[in-house]
Amino acid sequence: MKQQHNADRKSRTRTLIMLGGLVQKSALMDVFHIAPGDDLQDYENRSKALQLLGFLTTCFEENNFDEANLERWRAVGERRF
Repeated sequence: MKQQHNADRKSRTRTLIMLGGLVQKSALMDVFHIAPGDDLQDYENRSKALQLLGFLTTCFEENNFDEANLERWRAVGERRF
């Protein structure tokens, strides 16, 4: 049971790291002035984290996740990747 929990935790960590790489590739770090090494949990960087979270939340709320949009976003991502 503990081995499965550790495997799940490691898998989740890898996924989160990959998501961070996608945020970096999207240029969102540049837009929100997030530098490598910024601790987004520190008070001094809190506004950067809140701005990014607000942007992502707004995008999520304002978009329709139908097949056409998913395909369009895939094509955009392919060009950016």
